[in-house]
Amino acid sequence: MTKILREFFKNIFSAVGLFSVMIFFTACSGEDSPEKALTEMQYSFEEKNFQQLLIRADLEKFFAQTYDDVTVELVKNCAEYGKKYPEDPYFQHDAEFLRKYNSEHRELHLKFLRDVATAYFEKLPEPETPEKNPHAYVANEFEKIRLSSNAVIKDIQTDGNKSVMTIEMRGDDSIRGQFIGTLTFKISFSRDEKNFWRLNKIENLDELTPILVDKAEMIWITFYN
Repeated sequence: MTKILREFFKNIFSAVGLFSVMIFFTACSGEDSPEKALTEMQYSFEEKNFQQLLIRADLEKFFAQTYDDVTVELVKNCAEYGKKYPEDPYFQHDAEFLRKYNSEHRELHLKFLRDVATAYFEKLPEPETPEKNPHAYVANEFEKIRLSSNAVIKDIQTDGNKSVMTIEMRGDDSIRGQFIGTLTFKISFSRDEKNFWRLNKIENLDELTPILVDKAEMIWITFYN
């Protein structure tokens, strides 16, 4: 496992988590709605149609926003993570070091995520080992997670041009499904000047980041340490 793949798990694992959430829903409506937007994103993942996904989501903006928001949460709680994971050098520094490190490596990490998305939509085969093609490896892991999870919209709150969905994602009885467990996401959509709903951001990263960091550390400790 390469260093960049390990850092990927820590800094943008939540973005991959949201990828998994975006593909489990169906809705029927002639009028545009957040549910319809989510449905169209679902089909784009199932069909691996990147251009269709871009109609509803600006991935560059979304991943950049998620990365920056996760960095804020990691910096805020780095002392706690340092105590919890004393063997992880990433957390064995103060908050300012972590903030600066993520800032300096931001473009590298985001490029890695863009390459994972490319590998997914181009249907690159899974490599024999992660080192041979980390992007294709993560893309194929995402597909396996997609097939071992399901989710349901628990609540939708719409106020003017913003809508927030509460989504519960639950893994099945497989190993990957048990790893996912149960996760609750709050994701927002915004309506543009043409009344077209588009993906905005994850609203509850303060709640999700500790859970996702624990899962990332579990992967590293169990398989790659």
